[in-house]
Amino acid sequence: MTGLQTGRLANAMIGAEAASIGADNHRMRTNANRLRFRPGLLAVAFVGASFTSPPWIAAQELPGEIAGHKVPVPGEKVEGTTAKLSEVEAEMVAGMAPQAQAERLLQYAISHHVGATDEVKARVNRWRGAITITPSLETLLDVARNGDDLRVRAAAIEIELAAMNIAKTSAQVDALLQPIAASPKDARQEIYILGLLANRGVETDRLHYELRVLTRSEEDLVRYQAYAAIANIGTDETVADLVEGFHHDPSFAVRINGGGCGLAHCGMLTRAQRMLAVPGLIEMVEDKALASVDVSYAYRALREITDETLPDAAQPWREWYAAHGAETTDKFRRFEDGRRPF
Repeated sequence: MTGLQTGRLANAMIGAEAASIGADNHRMRTNANRLRFRPGLLAVAFVGASFTSPPWIAAQELPGEIAGHKVPVPGEKVEGTTAKLSEVEAEMVAGMAPQAQAERLLQYAISHHVGATDEVKARVNRWRGAITITPSLETLLDVARNGDDLRVRAAAIEIELAAMNIAKTSAQVDALLQPIAASPKDARQEIYILGLLANRGVETDRLHYELRVLTRSEEDLVRYQAYAAIANIGTDETVADLVEGFHHDPSFAVRINGGGCGLAHCGMLTRAQRMLAVPGLIEMVEDKALASVDVSYAYRALREITDETLPDAAQPWREWYAAHGAETTDKFRRFEDGRRPF
């Protein structure tokens, strides 16, 4: 449906709704006129209602319970509805066109509707070539990329690949590598896509190698794009590359936005994998050759990765990691079906 068609449909719906509202207002005015002639009956009705509230209503809100105007904006989550994808929502999605399906299900995934990412997985192959990157989808993708749930980030990757009509095949990898080999600085989008494909299990080792080669480019933007793509791979082996970029790349922008963000927040590393960077980050803050601003970003990364609030001093971090590094890493680990392999 085009934007013009959508507007016409909306106008038609608005016109019908306005007519309905007008009829409702007429009925309400008629009923009000009738009620004006029965003040005694109204008084009896209201008084009676005040003493006949069903007991189950009073039992819902207990003293001190968070409800109504007492629901705070800050603080812990207060559940107002089920977290599951409802039957109504599922039926609504099923009746939508592919573009609307992708955007709505990504919205539900961001909102942590249980079952939304399952629906994305079930439908995404049919979306390839049928959906595009619209402004609304780009906004949702940006929110998903910065959320704390890697399942949502993975769903965003799947949807983005489908919207770019990218096949998850070795042949697609070969096609992407050709313009990169010809002119890396003119193939930044292709470099970005390599990281997405590697994360989805397509030629992961090969693509990691190709991206590592690109981190040695003379072009700052090429190195940045390579580190950002490596951050999306999400394997243990990529952590050392990101630490190297954060510590030693000659460009401040590449160090912070490429290596640093890939370690602390961006990309597809789990919290346990990010903990692998801590020893390298401690070495980084002890490097006397580094500018103070780089050191400050390294301390920020340490705090974001570990959730600790230690000061900007290397020794407390070394002591904390020696005492708590292993248990913190173990706390952050997640396993399929919740079962540990030991």
